[in-house]
Amino acid sequence: MAANGAFSGWWMTPLQAIVALSAGINCGGSGLQSPLTMPMLELPEVPAVYAGKQLTWLLAKSDGIFPRVNGFGTLSNLALSIICYMKADESRCASEKLPVLFTAFLCNVGATAWTFIFMIPRNNGMRKFAKAMDENPDDKQSEKEFRRLQGEWKKYAIGRATLMLFASAAGIYSVFVDGKFAQ
Repeated sequence: MAANGAFSGWWMTPLQAIVALSAGINCGGSGLQSPLTMPMLELPEVPAVYAGKQLTWLLAKSDGIFPRVNGFGTLSNLALSIICYMKADESRCASEKLPVLFTAFLCNVGATAWTFIFMIPRNNGMRKFAKAMDENPDDKQSEKEFRRLQGEWKKYAIGRATLMLFASAAGIYSVFVDGKFAQ
């Protein structure tokens, strides 16, 4: 096996850095909403009807940004993994990057699955109860369910942020894998 063969991988480094940053941006967005934004919206001084309006706006803006960023990272890590797989026999660099990039890809997929399984149902529930409170600010049952879902959302957002953190860490590590580790 040649040291790097025909595969120098020089062009991968900037792409890997951008992909790692995309996972970091997603991690930061999800991670900061849980300990910062959501607790502010849970304050007793913030009436649930207004918290619902703010949260509905926040979710709408997040829906327009974060899925695209995660999709970019997921597809890029998949493409880079496939390229490294195809070049693994002729390049130490590719063979060393492959498991790291594939790990980043799996973390991206895990974050997407986590979102569909745990986050989207809570997002939709909070939207539903926010709308009910907007239509009837005295609806105590909707307020109670909205507040319950807020608490659940915070916990699940930390799980999603952790997966994104691992994707970002693997992506950053892959930038430094250069084919010198294999003997």
